Amino acid sequence: MASVKTMSAGEEDFLLRRIKLKVNGQDYVVGSGIPPWTTLIGFLRETVKLAGTKVLCWEGGCGACTIVATVPDQETAGKFKTFSVNACQILVYSCAGWSIETIEHLGDRHKGYHSLQKALSGFYGTQCGYCSPGMIMTLYGQLKASGALTASQVEHSLDGNLCRCTGYRPILDAFKSLAEDASQQLKDKLADIEDAYKAHCPETASACKRSCSGCTKGSGSCSGSSQNEDVTQPEDFKLTVGAVQWYRPVSIRGIKNILKKVTPNEKVCIVVGNTGQGVYKDDGPYTTYINSNSVKELYSITIGSPLTMGANVSLSRVIEVFKHMAISYPGYQYLKTFQSHWELVANVSVRNIGSWAGNLMLKHKHPEFPSDIFLTLLLANAQLTLCHADSLTTTQIDLEQFLQTDMSRGIILSVTLPPMPENVKVQTFKISPRTVNAHAHVNACFKMKLDPVDVKILEKPFLLFGGINADFIHAEQTEAYLVGKYLTEVVTVVEAAKILANEMTPDAKPQDASPQYRKSLAQSLFYKAVVGFLGDKVSGDIRSAAAILERPLSSGQQGFDMNEDTWPVGKGVPKVESTTQISGEAAYLDDVPPLHNELHGAFVQSSFANAKIKSIDASEALKIPGVVSFVAAADIPGRNSFIVNAGARPDPVFVEEQVKYAGQALGLIVADQRATALRAAKQVIVEYEDIKKPILTIKEALQQGRSKIVMSEPYIFGNPEDALNAAKHKVTGEQQQGSQFHFTMEALAGRVTPTEDGYDVLSTSQWPTETQSAVAQVLNVPAHSINLAVRRIGGGFGGKISRQNIVVSAAAVAAEKLKRPVRIVLDLQTHMSLVGWREPYMSKYEVGFDDDGKFEALKVDMITDVGHVANEASVSGLGVRLQNTYYIPNVLFRPIMVKTNTAANTWCRTPGTVEAIATIENVIENVASYLKKDPLDVRLINMVAPNVPRLLTPPHARNVVNDDILPLLIQKSMYQERKEEIKIFNQENVWKKRGMSIVPLWYGYNYPSVFRYGIQVSIYEHDGTVAVSHGGIEMGQGINTKVAQVVAYKLGIPLEKVIIKAADTMVGANSIVTGGSFGSDLCAHGAKVACEALRQRIDVVRAKMKNPSWVQLIRKCHKNDVDICERYWTAGKEHPDSYDIWGACCLEVEIDVLTGQYLIRRVDIIEDCGRSMNPYIDIGQVEGAFIMGLGLYTSEIVKYDTNTGQKLSNSTWEYKPPTALDIPVDLRVTLLPNASNPHGVLGSKATGEPAACFSYVVVTALRAAITAFRAANENEAWFDMDTPITVEKVHQLCGVQPEQFKLSTSTDEFLDDFCLISKDQVYAEVATFCPVN
Repeated sequence: MASVKTMSAGEEDFLLRRIKLKVNGQDYVVGSGIPPWTTLIGFLRETVKLAGTKVLCWEGGCGACTIVATVPDQETAGKFKTFSVNACQILVYSCAGWSIETIEHLGDRHKGYHSLQKALSGFYGTQCGYCSPGMIMTLYGQLKASGALTASQVEHSLDGNLCRCTGYRPILDAFKSLAEDASQQLKDKLADIEDAYKAHCPETASACKRSCSGCTKGSGSCSGSSQNEDVTQPEDFKLTVGAVQWYRPVSIRGIKNILKKVTPNEKVCIVVGNTGQGVYKDDGPYTTYINSNSVKELYSITIGSPLTMGANVSLSRVIEVFKHMAISYPGYQYLKTFQSHWELVANVSVRNIGSWAGNLMLKHKHPEFPSDIFLTLLLANAQLTLCHADSLTTTQIDLEQFLQTDMSRGIILSVTLPPMPENVKVQTFKISPRTVNAHAHVNACFKMKLDPVDVKILEKPFLLFGGINADFIHAEQTEAYLVGKYLTEVVTVVEAAKILANEMTPDAKPQDASPQYRKSLAQSLFYKAVVGFLGDKVSGDIRSAAAILERPLSSGQQGFDMNEDTWPVGKGVPKVESTTQISGEAAYLDDVPPLHNELHGAFVQSSFANAKIKSIDASEALKIPGVVSFVAAADIPGRNSFIVNAGARPDPVFVEEQVKYAGQALGLIVADQRATALRAAKQVIVEYEDIKKPILTIKEALQQGRSKIVMSEPYIFGNPEDALNAAKHKVTGEQQQGSQFHFTMEALAGRVTPTEDGYDVLSTSQWPTETQSAVAQVLNVPAHSINLAVRRIGGGFGGKISRQNIVVSAAAVAAEKLKRPVRIVLDLQTHMSLVGWREPYMSKYEVGFDDDGKFEALKVDMITDVGHVANEASVSGLGVRLQNTYYIPNVLFRPIMVKTNTAANTWCRTPGTVEAIATIENVIENVASYLKKDPLDVRLINMVAPNVPRLLTPPHARNVVNDDILPLLIQKSMYQERKEEIKIFNQENVWKKRGMSIVPLWYGYNYPSVFRYGIQVSIYEHDGTVAVSHGGIEMGQGINTKVAQVVAYKLGIPLEKVIIKAADTMVGANSIVTGGSFGSDLCAHGAKVACEALRQRIDVVRAKMKNPSWVQLIRKCHKNDVDICERYWTAGKEHPDSYDIWGACCLEVEIDVLTGQYLIRRVDIIEDCGRSMNPYIDIGQVEGAFIMGLGLYTSEIVKYDTNTGQKLSNSTWEYKPPTALDIPVDLRVTLLPNASNPHGVLGSKATGEPAACFSYVVVTALRAAITAFRAANENEAWFDMDTPITVEKVHQLCGVQPEQFKLSTSTDEFLDDFCLISKDQVYAEVATFCPVN
């Protein structure tokens, strides 16, 4: 039996007051040395020292920290249940009696890999790898709980796991290959786990042999409960840690006794799953915790009529009960609707431990919380059973009474749901900014008792809404109006919508959707419910209004040439790091064990964007036990700037006087524990003076005269002024494009350690040379004293080029001051507010063209928001990118930048080029709209011909898009056939519309001469193995794998003999940033040149030997004093020649006009990547870049508080990158066949950036769908589409008006008298609402 490890000493009677749990089969005892607020992830990483489980958001929103727990089943004595859980939410004290499994338990390179791990690696489902353990553990939890997987279960299980790199498709394919209903194609793709597709063991996921502990003997199936679990019955106990009490009662009486002792000054938290902290992070700190997980009565479920469920029943368990009741019990069919609705609450791991009663208590404490649980239970006339600490009796109340009840000493015991008569109809909706794992803009529940013949409303209906304001629940006036009305009368429906609009007043909070949208959405949801209740009583083309968009099971296809003649170059081998990533063995910065005496830093940040610092008082923070120091600008021995070569202007590590943006670093609290530092940083008191209103947008900056033309003269080609004057047709336009957070799964981090010869630095840096220089600069020490190494980083996308250095510089100043190692790892909220993101852009244009839409002249101003300092503006060279695949005979391009009171914006995947492509494509759309032409026809007529010069662009020998890619894309996508199908669909559906668009791409790829890297290839005479070190950084793009493939190919050895070492500032001294795909290309080029030099020396020796083995050859070289190591510097003058990358994308989308929600039905991509060095890596780069671009243009909106300048989009609660359920339903990627590249590296082309550029196709497809609705309503005017195009914007651009709420399409039903919301009202901005576009 595993030995017991006591994690901390406590009181003398500690052994009577302890918490026991298992981690990976090992027993642990947790005592008073670990604070009650410690999360499970903190315990696993810091106490148990298991670093495989990662962490990012600390709020249950990203899935990186997912583990699997097997816990006593409180419903059934002696049984256990297994599920996945976010370890960043559950408190370790709540895990008493639990058995925890982490990624380390599944498999590794020593004991072999679990089938889930092998699938993820084999399907190329890892890139940076930071999210991979969480992905695997989520599916492991599902597999262990149910014994088998289905493809649908796989997709929906990943609703809470984010990945920025892959685009999700290979992850989904990997796990679906293990599903019982997997396609044969997926099964065949991973031959070494074929036997796993029959019957899965929950412990191994291999074919079940019924020999493991997880099998029930003789049952013929697997069970998640283990037979050797500790089933010791829990007892009441109390643990005191300082002034904080932790109670674990085992009965309701025990809870009541504790509450009786609580004084008014104590702050109490009854803990079940602790998931509410992910929403309201500042509700603590608490003085008293009451963990009710051991109170069996609170888990009781009475199946039958009525249905009763205890307060602690998890959301996941309730969903199971709903499903069973809806099928098995008359009068409970409405629970099928509830099941679907509750499945949209949070994510699987949150639902597994979050209780329905905990959700209600969150609503009770925060009335503005749009609780789906509250609304649906209220709709059902559910009754809550409560008890009070001072009473022996219980009370039954409804949900609205509950909100008015004092719960300070009260307990929710259970909920009872009655049956409903057959003629009572219910419908519920949740409209959120993203498909899953997002709170509602508006949620709504409708219930009507209807006469089955004439559809008369027989009694007062329920119209319930959330997300309107804290007090609005019932639409009481509308409910009263509808009594006795006939639902089939359109006058009734429209008048009810009018009353509904008049009686609700949505609040105007800057982080929320606009009040106008929420009011219009509430009306639309009412109409959807009416249409749903009426069913076939409405005309066929209106009937689809009732349904929310249903997402089918997704799939993908990939096509590429094999190019076997150059293997291993060109072979689709898994990434060289993938096996360590899937096992959690791959070490990222914060996985490095702490050093003796190591300290932790937490930033103190500004609360205002435009103010002066009057004083900073850290005295209260310094009183907190464990706090060591406060570090500020005065402590910097060198220059107060973390910018060296990344720009010409300083950017301070710490503010000295003038604050330039909200979130700017004012100082650093340093403490012995990270949690202590974070807590203490909030205690620092900052006084401000001269507070001014911040400038936050490009429009505001232009109005304030904060613009600067980057070049002294505009870029001019031809004679644009005269050509514009002579043009037959002209249009002008303006376009705004928003910012985007890089959302690397690994946050910015750094550690600086004073050493005998200087400082050892660990950094999540894409540019170690710049990081080395920044540290040397702030410390005023020579560069040779800074020793810096980077093994890998968890995603980059440009966000770790320069912004990373503020973290390392601050750590360096603290380490120098305190003469101790200092580590800083940013939490997500700090990361998102401390540094800048992608540059927002505005484009203004005037275009002249002929009757066919052919360009005659174009004038464009592209204006970038650089933030508070202009170091990384991408705008200057965009005149080239702007032209895309088109010929514009006369061009004037002016690059302009503006400064705002925001963090300095920085490079982000394909900076500027994405926005330039979007600008010209928007111009194309505008021209097509003006001429009433198909936008594709306008694109085709403007294609650049061969050998034609353009602005700053040499002629192309061929237009590969026009000649090869578009014909193939139109054929493979069945564009013409689907175009007709969409036309028919749009004619047959009033409220659902589809749109399809094609966007082409030309991406000129030139190697800047400053992109230079050091590469060393070392062959070891012992066994002929090869080690490579290069100046590039592995961040998920596969640079190490491609370099290894090139080395193996050029040396003629197996790939297994090559290993890539960490990058450092010794071998990689003076190497440039890894970005723009230049790193992969040039490091592979450098490795090729180095190996060719080695081969020349080696082949001289080989010629004198008779068929030697590789090892014999290398030993002979060594014996003959031949140098078998080679270093190469990728000098600019020796770079490969530049080349062109071509591509195109066809995308089809369907929108729900009434809500603004949309579904990307299919995407076909063809990209020219030459002869791919690794097709699966390249396809992964294409897909990942494209999905990141979809996020930029759809769900990733940035909002600020316009008064303070604080960024409100600073967490997974408010910022929504795509999930696995937001990607295209059908994603098909083809690498252009028979493509050759005489330039580049071994015939290949870069793939990391270009696909992001044609992601604007989602906007043009949405435009087509929106235009279809507007045209059907006789509105064919051009409309601007500033991005991102959120669900709110889709709805508002459609211009839905209640007079359109018809029940049939006969002309006599049209009501001119019912125009309830004017267009001015729909598009009016709220004073405190600032979407940054």
